Amino acid sequence: MSATGRGLGKGLGALIQNIDYVSDNIKGSIVELKINDISPNADQPRKSFDKEKLEDLAASIREKGVIQPIIVCKAQKGYKIVAGERRWRASRMAGLTVVPAIIRDLTDQQVLEHALIENIQRQDLNPLEEAYALEKLIKDHKMTQEKISSIVGRSRPTIANTLRLLNLPEEIKKHVINEELTAGHARTLLALPDSELQIKAAQQVMRRDLSVRETEKLVKRLQAPPRQSVQPEPAYQLSIKEVENRLAKSLGTRVRLRDKQGKGYIQISYFSNDDLDRILEQLESSKPR
Repeated sequence: MSATGRGLGKGLGALIQNIDYVSDNIKGSIVELKINDISPNADQPRKSFDKEKLEDLAASIREKGVIQPIIVCKAQKGYKIVAGERRWRASRMAGLTVVPAIIRDLTDQQVLEHALIENIQRQDLNPLEEAYALEKLIKDHKMTQEKISSIVGRSRPTIANTLRLLNLPEEIKKHVINEELTAGHARTLLALPDSELQIKAAQQVMRRDLSVRETEKLVKRLQAPPRQSVQPEPAYQLSIKEVENRLAKSLGTRVRLRDKQGKGYIQISYFSNDDLDRILEQLESSKPR
């Protein structure tokens, strides 16, 4: 079997042209490109690739070929991937020397848009990767959230909520990337006032395996102001002190009175067994006969 046959999905080989250069009349068609002439896009939204899943895809490509062409555009040297970097990586792992590709004439902004749309549709991006890509469209290409919303097919509130994840501490971002926390958990933690409290709450969420609803309850508890102890009025404090002094004088030892809303206890101190016997005799002698 030829290299072309090994690299392509069933029926795809008939649509492909072997080329060493790009002419205007084949842009947009499926062509076969040398795998070493293709480079990843530095601005690709997706940054993490699961090695085990790549190996599974490589095994599938060895058996069935590349079913769906990657999308590329012309670069200063060779071609730059617009969409399909995972397929390109797996094809290299599978030992292919060529891959099917569609060449498009795109600006840098369009390259980012295409990459973002494809990854979102495939659900290939983790929430932070998506947030960084959206931020790049806003900062580097001066796009509004409304414009991005229409391009990627997401509502404006969804775009805004995704961008909010960039305000998280780096430690929590790593947990989201590693799928230890969901975007829902992370957004809930943003309600806490500082990063230290957010990190402590995140640790609780992971340790206790809390749901998003349970995380919301945790955040509300952490937001609640600490209970202030009610200080007694000065006159009331003086009356307590007066009772303590009377009892101390009567019993000849230190006495503390603890009162709360009309209920409490009396703490009588003694300093030896003889002292305890003396206090007991004094208390018993004062019993009414």
